[in-house]
Amino acid sequence: MVKIPYLAGFEAHLKTRHISDKAHTEYLNSLTDFFNYTVQHNTEYKISENIQDVHEMDVRLFKDFMLENLQLSPSTINKVISNLNVYFKYLFSVKKTPEIPTLNINSVTVPKQTDFPTVVFLKLPEYLKSDLSVYTRLLILIISKGFNYKEALAPNFYRKFNQLTFNSDEQKFLDTYKTYIEPFKSFWDDQNLFLSRNKAANTPLLTVPALHRDLKRDSESTGLDLSPKKLYTTFILLALSTKELSDDQLRALDALDTASVLYYRRLKRETNFDI
Repeated sequence: MVKIPYLAGFEAHLKTRHISDKAHTEYLNSLTDFFNYTVQHNTEYKISENIQDVHEMDVRLFKDFMLENLQLSPSTINKVISNLNVYFKYLFSVKKTPEIPTLNINSVTVPKQTDFPTVVFLKLPEYLKSDLSVYTRLLILIISKGFNYKEALAPNFYRKFNQLTFNSDEQKFLDTYKTYIEPFKSFWDDQNLFLSRNKAANTPLLTVPALHRDLKRDSESTGLDLSPKKLYTTFILLALSTKELSDDQLRALDALDTASVLYYRRLKRETNFDI
């Protein structure tokens, strides 16, 4: 088990705060997780086990790890950072460390339901007919079928996409898309869905930055966050809020692993997401 510096003194400090047993356990879990991570990523601390070798960057890296790798919810991450802050403030107060590594660490913003572009999926036919860029509308359609943007941009995804069924509104958009994409398909001699519009490009496939440029312009024009992650998250939250799931929603939920399902369920609760 990882060593937590000055744990006995900190636990004595916690008793003076008259916290619950559950809160006490949460403090210990936060510290254990942090020092398990830090001992693997901070070589100096791994050798010395001296708390003075733990700095703000260690906390920032751990925060990023919780957010990006563990995909913990914002409120969970904020609670962990708060627990670490109490610990480091205690160590500073008893002169065991010359700094408080958590002092300048900002909390993670908890999204509000209004931050999610639900209208894109609730009024999908209107957005497929809108003047958004063709690639933005194509991505929205693909996500509405239960796939994420990484799958959408993957080579040969068109084979799976072409096996799907589409209603009349979706098919009308696809007719528009086919007219748009045909010159690029001919130039590149490629059947993939997202093709580069830059004929000097090294690859026929559209790059992620190029797609993001389209999405950013359309986000600014609509006032909606149309980033790939936000679109996919919104679709999943809508699925989790629906009693009778469509085949597309089932496809998306079935593709999630257990950790991802738990993450989205927490996010749904914390944002009071509902339709």
